[in-house]
Amino acid sequence: MKPAPLALTLGDPAGVGPEIIVKAWNELRKGGPPFLVVGDYQALASAGRASVLKKVVAPAEAMSVFADALPVLDLPLRAPVVAGQPSAAAAPAIVKWIETAVGLALSGAVAGVVTAPIAKAPLYEAGFKFPGHTEFLGELTATESFEG
Repeated sequence: MKPAPLALTLGDPAGVGPEIIVKAWNELRKGGPPFLVVGDYQALASAGRASVLKKVVAPAEAMSVFADALPVLDLPLRAPVVAGQPSAAAAPAIVKWIETAVGLALSGAVAGVVTAPIAKAPLYEAGFKFPGHTEFLGELTATESFEG
């Protein structure tokens, strides 16, 4: 069985997620677990050196480029992002990124899902009905919520 990368969701594109992701790739690219970003290529490019990003169309591509480029499964936003100003306009894309990453994990295309931080208030404003990532991931994977 071929090893699979992790899927890392971009989180709120106006928040710290893009910056954290670029820093994580810089630290992990030579020996850490490979991952691909599920999110908006341009939002990620604005957080770091665009020259290190590579658009991929499938998770398997991430394995071959990870040491030299940060692989991005580009699912573009429909509205512009202003750093430091989370917006409900980004909510549909944020939800889609999480759903896509979970779908990839459930299909076996990725080994697991890692999520960058989300801003909950704009998500709630857009109709998001979950307290956070954990409950949403539970719904997507049809698991019981963990109370503890």
